[in-house]
Amino acid sequence: MKSEELKFKTDIVISDDEIKSLKSATYNANDLPQLILNISESDPLTKLKGLYGLNSLLFKEYNKEKSIQIYNGDINVIFDILENYPEEFKIQCFKCLDLIESINIDIENDLKIEPSEKTFAIMIYILENNEKFKLDLLVEDLEYMKILTRKDNFIEKLGGNNLYKNIKNILIKNFSTERKLVDPCLILLSSIIKAKNGFVENENIIEIIQHLDSIFEFYKTDSDIKTDILNVIYEITEKNFESPDPEQRLIMDKIIKMNLIPELIDKIDKLDINKEKLQLKSSLRILGNIISMPEGYYTDKILEYNFLDKLKIMMEKKHSFETRKEASWIISNIAAGTPEQLLKLYENNFPYILLDVITNEGENKVKEHCLWALYNFSNINNLEYLDNLVEKRFIDIIIERLKIDNGDILCCSLEALNKILDVGKKKDPACFNIIETKLNEYDLLNDLKNLLKGCEEEMLRNKIEVILTNYYGIQDIQNFLGSGDAQNV
Repeated sequence: MKSEELKFKTDIVISDDEIKSLKSATYNANDLPQLILNISESDPLTKLKGLYGLNSLLFKEYNKEKSIQIYNGDINVIFDILENYPEEFKIQCFKCLDLIESINIDIENDLKIEPSEKTFAIMIYILENNEKFKLDLLVEDLEYMKILTRKDNFIEKLGGNNLYKNIKNILIKNFSTERKLVDPCLILLSSIIKAKNGFVENENIIEIIQHLDSIFEFYKTDSDIKTDILNVIYEITEKNFESPDPEQRLIMDKIIKMNLIPELIDKIDKLDINKEKLQLKSSLRILGNIISMPEGYYTDKILEYNFLDKLKIMMEKKHSFETRKEASWIISNIAAGTPEQLLKLYENNFPYILLDVITNEGENKVKEHCLWALYNFSNINNLEYLDNLVEKRFIDIIIERLKIDNGDILCCSLEALNKILDVGKKKDPACFNIIETKLNEYDLLNDLKNLLKGCEEEMLRNKIEVILTNYYGIQDIQNFLGSGDAQNV
């Protein structure tokens, strides 16, 4: 059904006094069966009373049983009212469906709620012709879309790129006057950008970026809206940081020039760890994605704003595991950058911060990112720095990680060990002598032998065999495994 063909009933009139009475009425759980019956009655006012009552109960007692009761009472009645009755009825229908779907998602219940093609057409019609309707109807239309667009197939049914353009236009036009439109619009933009189907054209992404800066500035004291904006920017960067083509690079150029980037970095260590954790998470992921760009230029721009000092704070134990994980991932990406960027990390004491974290951290994912960062420090051009790193328990830390029963930790520990052995052997004989002494102290050869015997993962086996062959000169691995205690070569 085309949206322009939709017709709404105009012969039903509910007075303001009647609506006021419905709004002020109170309901309890015992009223639920009758309210479900009310929405099936032919009398419009009785229907509306039923909808108001259901919404009141769902909002007040947000629970699984009531949502299932309403669903079983015939959810299609609500869709029928939505499709055929005037604005006030539609507003209450959207609210009811939104609440039922929200409860459904939160409790991971499997209610199959599938709007009809006519319902989708009505939602699109309200969106495209929003100036004809009450603001509350547009808000509730958006709120219900916000729930539906968690599924890609519903995004397509609502118009895909056209949906994005409609939402974008409503947001740009109304952000400074209608705050209650801003939240659902931003969340919808995030969902559409995130969708795997690639609904949004790059030119539309570029256009919204400049407006997000203005909206962020306008709502600079509104933590919820700022979080929503950062989530949109995160989804944009998430789509564009890996192997970017020229258009994607242009998008990242626009983001790096946003006024909110330096402010985001400046405030990142001042965010409330508990109340603003979502804002903190999105901020770190945006910066991490920018730093992950192949060109070192993007990392240099972020580092201009004293970001390394902020990362030190993010790695402190007072921060959550999630925050430390994101921060350690960012550090590992900086360490994978240019020699100059690696040197900045060294000069800011990061190798020793990482060594301390690996020693005392309880979460393996944080340890893993820290180990990858240390692996990248093996590429440092200044051999004096490399010598210092080896002397400060670098080798000890790596060998100790080989005893941890975790595939990811083992993988990056073996990579780091192989790298430092290779660099030391080829570039730095003095460093290599220190390494040899430490390896003999730890009886690494037998550790590797035992590790290989119990290893079933081919990738890990290959990494162990590379060290045995390149460093210990062992060519016949099977014969080596069948021998007694290994002797250092």
